[in-house]
Amino acid sequence: MSLPQACPGRPVAVLYVHHAAPFGGASRSLLEMIQSFPAGAVLPRVLTRRGQFREILESAGVAVLGCGGVSQFDNTRYSHYRGWRWLVLLRELAYLPSTLAGLLAARRKWGRVDIVHINDLTLLPAIWLARRLFNCPVIVHVRSVQQPLLGWRGRLVCSVLRNNAARLIAIDETVRASLDPSLDAVVIHNGLRVPRGEPSGVEPHERFTVGMVGGLSRAKGCLEFVEAAALCREQGADIRFAFVGQSMRRRAPLRDFLLRRLGLSQEVEEELKARIAALSLEDAVEFWPFTTDLASVYPRFDVLCFPSHFDAPGRPIFEAALFGVPSIAAVTQPMSDTLIDGVTGLAVPPRQPRRLAEAILALHADPQKRAELGRNAAQLAQAHFDAGGNALKVLAVYREALAAAAAGARP
Repeated sequence: MSLPQACPGRPVAVLYVHHAAPFGGASRSLLEMIQSFPAGAVLPRVLTRRGQFREILESAGVAVLGCGGVSQFDNTRYSHYRGWRWLVLLRELAYLPSTLAGLLAARRKWGRVDIVHINDLTLLPAIWLARRLFNCPVIVHVRSVQQPLLGWRGRLVCSVLRNNAARLIAIDETVRASLDPSLDAVVIHNGLRVPRGEPSGVEPHERFTVGMVGGLSRAKGCLEFVEAAALCREQGADIRFAFVGQSMRRRAPLRDFLLRRLGLSQEVEEELKARIAALSLEDAVEFWPFTTDLASVYPRFDVLCFPSHFDAPGRPIFEAALFGVPSIAAVTQPMSDTLIDGVTGLAVPPRQPRRLAEAILALHADPQKRAELGRNAAQLAQAHFDAGGNALKVLAVYREALAAAAAGARP
């Protein structure tokens, strides 16, 4: 059977496969990339888990198909399988029928496509299945820093990618550096479709505000953020700490209890509120509602905090930068394309609330430095995270993969 190829003058038909139901950083990046392609260049279809992201895609007019779950094989630096985490693999095995059924349903509904775009490397089963079910180039977006490629897990990941992925796209240099060099990933940063703002340090807010944006989860460093608030309070600083987001999943008492007992739960909202009460921080820590309107959030911040356990920069850093807001990020080895320590923001070690508090207090005390960091961060973000320009780069990857497929090259 011949490989499909896009004809000149018609859009590239792309099936995007995404795994998470909540509207988080990876899902927002996917939607904004779709919305940033030149008009008529791409015909997008999305297969994703049923939930919030599916509903947002539908409201945005994107063709979408929901399924019960998409299997992953997680060999990322933060959440690779170890100890009790091996139990998570049972869930991924349980999702295999849903993954297969979802891909088959997508093929029945939309027919043949030119490209299948997998929205993270962790979706190894979907990569393997898509290559066989659609017989077209498979593009893999690598969004997470990988565990060093040693042992059978590393060999498995490399084997699946070498034999099934036509191209790999890494979201930044930190992510690419964690991949086997032989995989030859191209770096294309996430494109950000947000208004450009003025550096917040020019006109300080009535109350100095630091914020976190994203799902409320243990791995995002939410508890460290609260501990930093307590340390700042001890120093007499009047600082508002704001969470902007929501719990990662709906509550299920039995499931949540079991996951907590096994140390696998990322749900942290109740624990956060209890810790805030225990530290008498109710007047300092606030929970703002989830919103997709970033322009209503970042201009209210003086500093963005990203104390993630992933030891890698995240999307909120770059969103904040486009509003001229500098970041304090938990990254031990920042790369110049995402965070320049002391120039566009401050880098602190992960899981160290005292170091986080020290950085917050330093910027609280120095509005001129804060404004300088904000201006530099905005320049860096505008250079690397232009939505239209980066969408064109992805489109070029699609066309190169199709040209290689037409010429009979192996993925």
